[in-house]
Amino acid sequence: MRARTLRLVIVSVLAAAGGGTVLVRAAHATRAAGIAAPVADAGFAERSSRDRQIAVWHQALAADTGSALVLGQLAALHLQRSREGGGWDDIVRAEAFARASLARRTFRNASTASTLTGILLAQHRFTEAREVARDLVRHDPEVPEYRATLAEVAMELGDDTQADTLFGALWPHRGTLTIAARLARWLELHGHVTQARQLLTAARDDAVSRRDISRETQAWFNLRLGDLELRSDRRTAAGAAYRSGLAIEPGDPRLLGAMARLADAAGDPRGVIEWGEAAVGLQLDPGTLGLVSSAFAALGDSARAEEYGIALETAVSSQPGAYHRAWSLHLLDQGRQVPLVLTKAAEELRQRRDIYGWDVYAWALHKAGRSAEAKVAMGHALRLHTRDPLLARHAAAIGLRAPVAGAGE
Repeated sequence: MRARTLRLVIVSVLAAAGGGTVLVRAAHATRAAGIAAPVADAGFAERSSRDRQIAVWHQALAADTGSALVLGQLAALHLQRSREGGGWDDIVRAEAFARASLARRTFRNASTASTLTGILLAQHRFTEAREVARDLVRHDPEVPEYRATLAEVAMELGDDTQADTLFGALWPHRGTLTIAARLARWLELHGHVTQARQLLTAARDDAVSRRDISRETQAWFNLRLGDLELRSDRRTAAGAAYRSGLAIEPGDPRLLGAMARLADAAGDPRGVIEWGEAAVGLQLDPGTLGLVSSAFAALGDSARAEEYGIALETAVSSQPGAYHRAWSLHLLDQGRQVPLVLTKAAEELRQRRDIYGWDVYAWALHKAGRSAEAKVAMGHALRLHTRDPLLARHAAAIGLRAPVAGAGE
């Protein structure tokens, strides 16, 4: 099911529950961060500028319908606007423009191929993204950004050997923003949290100091740093990073959803609901919706929890391909659709064998009562010695020990 349809389902749920007024007007002071949820305006600060740029390039396309350059520019702009609240339609249009551009010219059109890789990654079409990234590296092996893209795809697919080889060779280029973010994630996955934090902090500081970096990207670097801190059980530092991002982009639904996760980590269900509803009122995220449903249940409002749960279960059940992982974990925690989630997790592992895919599969096996198989699968999830409270919680329930977040850094 496409995001627009899913959004209609959620809006119906919120409207039926009388929650419409809290979509973008949360004012609860969270105990998690000690700050009030902001009064958020929908969209990003540079969205109108992006709209104008796209309109200009569409005029250029009308004047020269066969220009690979113009088609490539439109692909990049629609991809960027998708990150700034444009949503699924922009992703679809971006891919169409990118493929049209590459159909007209592949020579000296590597930037469009790189854009296409980003478009495919945004859709979690990792196998296709790998093919495009491989071609980029094959034609321009000296460009470190292309090798970093291929390394990221390998990491997402669970090809640890290739990812390790590529990332190892990229260390001299860690001062480049796009490479630093990917290297930091790879370091974190391998348990090198201190080094990952140092690298990501330097990249964040560099990004926010530069005028050539979009505000959306500056906010994103704060989001990534906050997520690292939250997974490291450093909630104060996580809140600081998220607040820095919201100071740049007050209407960023990714950061609002992150604040909901922060409230959840602090055991504050009211904060989860208010930050979470502010987030999903701007952009749908199944993981945030699952958190909100659980928060209502924790407050004893079973009717609201059920409304979220049933409507979203119906919507996501018709989604083709793999389940959204956060949503899968929510369903498993609620004891819903366990056989179906198990089947989808197994299917996804046929192509994508990263540690979080193994974690979902292990948790599904555990919930299905298949303990011995769950231990084997969880072993795969722990193979990189990643320090993540989620993995540690699942491992403990299954009967295995996992590295503890914040210990031994």
